Amino acid sequence: MGFLTKQLRWGLLLGLGLPIFMLGIASLKLDFDLEEADMFAGIATLCALPNLLLFFGSLRKNNEPFAYGVLASSILWALLTFGLKLFG
Repeated sequence: MGFLTKQLRWGLLLGLGLPIFMLGIASLKLDFDLEEADMFAGIATLCALPNLLLFFGSLRKNNEPFAYGVLASSILWALLTFGLKLFG
C-alpha cells in the first residue's frame, strides 16, 4: 500500500477544494479589494469550517484515511491563513 491511498487523496482534494470554492463564492459576493488582507484572511479562516463536518463525519463512519486527508488539508489551510495574517 502506498502513502497516498485513494481515500487519502479524496480527503486532501475535498479538504482543500471546499474552502477554495467557498472563498471564491465569498469574494464574488462580497465587494472588497485584495489589499484588505485582514478581511480576506478572516473570510479564508471561516471557509475552513466545513472541514470540521467532513472530518468528524468521516471519523463517525470509520473512514480514517479520508479523515487523515481532510486533517492534512486543514493544517495546510491553517498555515495559509497564518501566512496571510503574518505577511499580508
